[in-house]
Amino acid sequence: MEEKQIKSYFKRQVHSILERSTTVPNGFRAYFENRDPKDEEILGLLVVSTVMSGEFQMRQSFPSPLEALAALSSSSRSEICKEFRKELKTCLQHLGSA
Repeated sequence: MEEKQIKSYFKRQVHSILERSTTVPNGFRAYFENRDPKDEEILGLLVVSTVMSGEFQMRQSFPSPLEALAALSSSSRSEICKEFRKELKTCLQHLGSA
């Protein structure tokens, strides 16, 4: 599977996870409210959330989300983490102004 497809998949997962987080006020969003998440925390959250949701659509190429993320280059993983931080910041600003 091409790296671009994997990266795109996890960027969609970032959006989906943060969208779902708006319904759980004391979830991970509250944990990150006053601190910048580390890359390891973001990647771990992606893996766990993907497994828990049962939405891992790359089973034909990778047995687990962790293996799919591990197949990415460090620059692609970093890009996914930046996307998460950007979406988180937007989400927190939106909730703060509500």
